[in-house]
Amino acid sequence: MVRRLSTLATLAAGLAACGCGVSYHKVNGVVKLDGAPVAGATVTFVSEDGTKTYNGFTDDSGAFSLTGDGSKTGAPAGTYKVVLTKAAPLPGDGSVMNPGDPGYLKQMQKEAKEANKGTTGPPGSNPMMMKPGMGGKMPMGPMPGGAPAGAKSLLPAQYASATSTPLTVKVPTESDPVIIEMKK
Repeated sequence: MVRRLSTLATLAAGLAACGCGVSYHKVNGVVKLDGAPVAGATVTFVSEDGTKTYNGFTDDSGAFSLTGDGSKTGAPAGTYKVVLTKAAPLPGDGSVMNPGDPGYLKQMQKEAKEANKGTTGPPGSNPMMMKPGMGGKMPMGPMPGGAPAGAKSLLPAQYASATSTPLTVKVPTESDPVIIEMKK
């Protein structure tokens, strides 16, 4: 019995050491619209079967890097639909924020506090999380690779959905950075 357990443990350790899991490839790119870099855009690579997404956010020069499952950077090998959206400016100073911006979390906390005024539940709780029968789970959002319902992208509409975007990228990419060019 001990010998069998030892053999199984050795086999498991060997499989773990061989790196038989999914390998990720770094994906760096630049997003352009009619030749000009696009700042503040969300870049989403959607797997061919539509079940996995890998995201990035463009900086002032249109550059982005993809991140995926947890702390991994890049995406597994494959062909991906490229979905591009850019949020309208926030009310107030006219700036565009995305999750890569330092003030994003603060702004989201402020908006959540305002949205929670007059709701029941513990302070700071999300009213969507308090719906009966949800068991504390987040409600399902839109399908991967699409803009949230009601959200307006500042980029051409055809790029905002995995079903309509004409853009695809094969990972690993042939160039670094990969240039993603949109046309109006």
